[in-house]
Amino acid sequence: MKLELETIPVWDGVKSDKECFLCELMKEAETHAVSYFLGSSVMHPETRLAVNETGFCPNHWALLAAAGKPQALALISHTYLEQTLGQLEGRIERIVKGKAGRKTTSAVRDMVATMQKREAGCLVCDKMKGRLDRYATTIVYLWGNDAEFRQALSEGKGVCLHHLEALLNVAPAVLDTKQIQVFSAELTTLVHHNLKRLEHDLWWMTQKYKAEHVDSPWNGCEDAHKRLVNKLIGEGRIFSGS
Repeated sequence: MKLELETIPVWDGVKSDKECFLCELMKEAETHAVSYFLGSSVMHPETRLAVNETGFCPNHWALLAAAGKPQALALISHTYLEQTLGQLEGRIERIVKGKAGRKTTSAVRDMVATMQKREAGCLVCDKMKGRLDRYATTIVYLWGNDAEFRQALSEGKGVCLHHLEALLNVAPAVLDTKQIQVFSAELTTLVHHNLKRLEHDLWWMTQKYKAEHVDSPWNGCEDAHKRLVNKLIGEGRIFSGS
């Protein structure tokens, strides 16, 4: 297997009883990646060059800005801005000095294409993608090779719909044809069962707001709406290149 397995965090995750343990693992991966680009790596020329070339998606620029490391962010964003200006200034000049017609249209298109390219990549997302690939591969591998893990997974709350897709996508690279069918059936059944559980929790939450149920217990459904949203869309998502 080419990817390094992440057995320990995956086992810890499946034991955590979370709505989606992959979401929890990916939120940690995101935190680690943001910290990396605001840590000592900012002093390494290769990191600065990578930031200049690729940058970050809007979501992760915002997380970097909110991380409370102004000096580190100033360093990497300053050199990123210098390269950005170098790419844009000549194109801006072509637009400003151009006249109505094909040359101006071409200059504007070139400017737009350049800006779109600047927003196409994200170094934090790239690091997270590598981690997700390893986590997903590990989950599928353990399912096929460790009966105890397979049992633990089947007894948990499954994963969100977003990470269900990731696991189904990686299965053909890890399992044989027969195993793929069984794994896919077990996983989708598990997710369906837990969606029905959330449906009931959400239903009871709606009933609790009725006068006749005001004194009834919540039965753990106070946050059903939040849990359902996270189950539908996932957390710790990769935005660039996903």
